[in-house]
Amino acid sequence: MASSLTLGSTDDTMFCHLCPNVRASAYCVDCRIYLCPSCESQHKKDHRLLTGKKMPTRHGTSTDDLNKCPDHQKEEIKFFCTAHDTVCCTVCTTLHPNGCQIKYIPDICKDYPKSADYKNQTANFKTTENITSNCLQNIDNCIKKVDQLSSSQVEKLRKFKALIIAYLDQREKELLYEIQLTRDQDLATLKQLHTSATTIKSELSKALANMTTHEDNSNDLFIATKKAQSLVNKLKFALQDITSKTKCREYDLQRDPLVETLLKNKDGLAQLVMSPGNGNFFML
Repeated sequence: MASSLTLGSTDDTMFCHLCPNVRASAYCVDCRIYLCPSCESQHKKDHRLLTGKKMPTRHGTSTDDLNKCPDHQKEEIKFFCTAHDTVCCTVCTTLHPNGCQIKYIPDICKDYPKSADYKNQTANFKTTENITSNCLQNIDNCIKKVDQLSSSQVEKLRKFKALIIAYLDQREKELLYEIQLTRDQDLATLKQLHTSATTIKSELSKALANMTTHEDNSNDLFIATKKAQSLVNKLKFALQDITSKTKCREYDLQRDPLVETLLKNKDGLAQLVMSPGNGNFFML
């Protein structure tokens, strides 16, 4: 892979990577190589080519980095080891000679754009690119699904909460009605008993007043007293009945044991249950 550095160029003149000592007329953005007019005409039509002043210069491109050995930064890549399928520099061939089959790159790269290896590598890159695109699409789909699932579950939780609140409101309404009904019934009974007792007291007061009125006449006093005695005996039975009915019903609001258990259970409202094996993540 000859470069301006390989050829010792001191200006911005660029040379074909495929044809030694031949000035470049174009630069392939996709392959990141310079091409002479002959190679340019034979290069793949779907590649992006820059020509003339649009070509990057040695000061404005990463061509130097492309030709630098990754293990020996001051050395240029000039060789290819077919045994290890890797490019290398002169130092590499010196330090690791065992088992290597070294080829000089300018000798083997002629017509490389037409070679089966280049076509296979291009196909491999495109296949990997498609896999990557599918992977990204799958990730995007999963991200969308995660958001949708989250939103649906939040809505489900809020509907369940609303259902519980509606149930509690209804149950509260029923219990309040029951408490109010019990109060009204007890008050009605007690007020009726109170009225009866008040009437008895009034009759007793009248009877006593009638007796007092006839204290000056023994005959009339005797009659009035005996009548009052008969009335008192009757009223005693009425008072006994009132007394037996004068009760205040006791009641207490007891919470449902199931609700008590729910309140004590931190996960009682609902649980987030993960479904095993339902992921659709793309695997390489």
